[in-house]
Amino acid sequence: MGLALVRRSIVLGLIVVAAALSLGAMTPEQQAMLAAFDEVLTGMVYAAAGLAVFAIVWAGFVLMAEGADDREAGRARAAVFLALGGLVLVLSAKIVSRVLITGIVPIP
Repeated sequence: MGLALVRRSIVLGLIVVAAALSLGAMTPEQQAMLAAFDEVLTGMVYAAAGLAVFAIVWAGFVLMAEGADDREAGRARAAVFLALGGLVLVLSAKIVSRVLITGIVPIP
C-alpha cells in the first residue's frame, strides 16, 4: 500500500514537471503565483511533518498496547507507512516547486 502511494506521487510529480516544461516563458504574474504556491507548500510541509510524527508516535502506542495481536501490529505498521508516504508526497511537491522556481529545469 505504501509503495503504491510513492509510485503515484512520482507519477504526479512527473506530470507537473512535464506540464511546466510545455508552458513556455513565465510572465511576472506566473512567477508570483508560483512563489505564492511555494509558500503554501512550505506550510503544508511543516503541517505534514508534524502530523507524520504524531502518526508514528500513535502507531508506536498502538503497537505497544496491542503487541501480541498480529492484526493490531499490521494496523500500526500501515499507519507508519501511510504517514511516511504522505510526507514523501508533500516533500516531492515542494521539490518540484523549488525546481521550477530556481530554474533548474529550463522552461522553453
